[in-house]
Amino acid sequence: MIVRVISSIWTYRVVRIALAGLFVVVGSMKLTDMQAFARVIEEYRILPHGFAPWVALLLPIAEIIAGVLLFFDKRGGLTAVTGMIIMFLIVLGYAMAAGLTIGDCGCFEPGELPEGTEDGSALRDAFIRDLVMLAGAAHLYWWRFRVAQKVYL
Repeated sequence: MIVRVISSIWTYRVVRIALAGLFVVVGSMKLTDMQAFARVIEEYRILPHGFAPWVALLLPIAEIIAGVLLFFDKRGGLTAVTGMIIMFLIVLGYAMAAGLTIGDCGCFEPGELPEGTEDGSALRDAFIRDLVMLAGAAHLYWWRFRVAQKVYL
């Protein structure tokens, strides 16, 4: 029973559309306040000075493009989404390992978190959420290679 559900074309479609929709919506939300998103990016202390505004513009655009490609099941969409999820996991892992206590992880629109999350729990929660998204992407790859026996890299 569970194998039939996991192997179903409908499960594949729901996971694909949910992941794609999430990237389109989140990318769009970040574009609404790029200055605030740039400030969040600077809190990670990864980029050289002056790069955050460019990333605050280009990353959301990349998220939207990748989400649209995945939504329409086009070549490169799943690879781009998966690559960004892995990048987000690396950045969040770095921030947690460095002991940064960033209250707003920058995952959605800037300022989405309530007061009292400056203890680093936002990073941990975002890391777990990204692991769930990575599991969704892994399911899509599995379905494409095992069930549909198509290669969509």
